[in-house]
Amino acid sequence: MRRIWTVFPVFLILCFASGCAKKVDNGNVTSVNMAFQNWVGYGPFYLAQDKGFCREEGVELNFVDEPLDSARMVAFKEGMLDFEGGTLDLLVSKVAGGAPIVAVMEIDTSFGSDAIVAAADIKILDDLEGKSVVLARDDVGETFLSYLFYKKGITLDKVKMVSYNSEFVAEAFLKGEAEACVTWEPQVSEALKRPGAHILASTREYPDVIIDTLNVRRDLLEKDPDLVKGLMRAWFKALKYYRDEPEEASAIIAAYYGITPEEYRKQVEGLLWKSYEEQKGELAKKWIEVFDLIAKIKVGNKRIILKPEAAASVNRKLLERLYEDSE
Repeated sequence: MRRIWTVFPVFLILCFASGCAKKVDNGNVTSVNMAFQNWVGYGPFYLAQDKGFCREEGVELNFVDEPLDSARMVAFKEGMLDFEGGTLDLLVSKVAGGAPIVAVMEIDTSFGSDAIVAAADIKILDDLEGKSVVLARDDVGETFLSYLFYKKGITLDKVKMVSYNSEFVAEAFLKGEAEACVTWEPQVSEALKRPGAHILASTREYPDVIIDTLNVRRDLLEKDPDLVKGLMRAWFKALKYYRDEPEEASAIIAAYYGITPEEYRKQVEGLLWKSYEEQKGELAKKWIEVFDLIAKIKVGNKRIILKPEAAASVNRKLLERLYEDSE
């Protein structure tokens, strides 16, 4: 499951009570708090920690399982959370809500993992007008549908949205509560079990829309950019290790998700992990374009009031100079 909408307020208090970004191991390593949802694309962070890549870069990750963005927003504002993994569309919402965070690196891009699954009689996007669509409101599914509608000149109010927590979207579609659903793997495969159901559109045809980014608290970035760069380098070490040793790497990561290594490798087929070289250059311009477009759509859908500035929310300078001080 990509996201599990369960709140752990007591757990958050316990994790954050001791503060964040603290020196450990005789001051050679800095322990930081990092939160992300239960999405397989973030798996290499577990690999980076378990294989010692983080410690090689002077970082120790304290993983915080908090999927609720409002809770993370508060934690960032209070200085209790250092890093997070999250989708670019939710970065837009959090920044618009005053979260002091900046995206510094792409984690993954959805390439088929997110999709609209529709009943047999719905052949094209225009057929969704007047139909019921089940999705998680103001989340990735709504963003993907809104993006496709925007490209077609269709407003979101043309569909009847049936709102469910993300883990129940496919189930509601299977029960016939809507004519279409917007979700991600493995729920896409579940939704396709409904007789006649088919994929109407997916991120395989529309890539670079659903992007996960590494976000860092702004004051930490300004105070200790080398720490941030260390975590980024550890990520790229983990990616290389996964590509070189996929069976061992997937076995390490899969344990965190309670699935088999084979299931993990299957689930990540619908996403793209870009190497350091692939993330440099023109991708920086693409980030700004996607951020601005999502922000424009969210304002139009009244999900946010004011459009945040991409230039203040995306920092590509660290990525461009990532290895200058490590050679």
